[in-house]
Amino acid sequence: MKTNLKSDIIPSVFSLALSSRGLGRAVLIRVTGVQIPVAPQNMKVVLACFTALFFLAFFANIAFAKVPSSFPEASAGEINEAVEKLPHIRILPSNPLHVFIRVKENVSRFFNASSIKRAEFDLVLSGKRLKEAYLFTEKSDVKNTGKSLSLYGNRLEKLTEQMEKARSQNQDVLELSEKIADELALQERLLYVISQKSQDYQNSYNFGDIFQRAKNEFKETVSAIDNVKPGLKDRFPYLWN
Repeated sequence: MKTNLKSDIIPSVFSLALSSRGLGRAVLIRVTGVQIPVAPQNMKVVLACFTALFFLAFFANIAFAKVPSSFPEASAGEINEAVEKLPHIRILPSNPLHVFIRVKENVSRFFNASSIKRAEFDLVLSGKRLKEAYLFTEKSDVKNTGKSLSLYGNRLEKLTEQMEKARSQNQDVLELSEKIADELALQERLLYVISQKSQDYQNSYNFGDIFQRAKNEFKETVSAIDNVKPGLKDRFPYLWN
């Protein structure tokens, strides 16, 4: 008789304890003959809300993460100097008339038979493409910024190829490598600006990947000129940190 009384009292006491702690009405279920309290419905709602908030915070951190720069901070004066010294831009690619400029560039490059001359021309075009990307960034035009930045990476790749080709033909590329180093020192300032001003849309139009590729091509170009004149890469130590 005592055994039955205890088995009836224990669940009642446990249920009362749950109520005294403010957990609300609990539902008791039997598992292997033992009564186990299950979280009340309002507790489930609270847990669901906390889970939703966790995932929202997680994805928010991804969305607003900064684009990795790896380029040194440039002052306003240094940025203005780079804009002035890099090739002049007459018409932005968003203008329909820009197609004629692109045709002229391709024709001019075609008639530069020398690998060194083509490399020099590619250096000029790389500055133009990067400056276009910078100007589009100022307009918050993420789509065209990405396009110009992608073309910038392509042009650096061609520049490196032509310089390596000239070197394999025993052409003197020492002066060219020094000229490239000076130009890259200006370009890195605009790359810094682009990385800082485009933090709000790095996930749009694959911008993060495009910027990373441009940075990789920049580094490859520095490595190429350092092979010609060892020590030039010391001007860009942050690339190897």
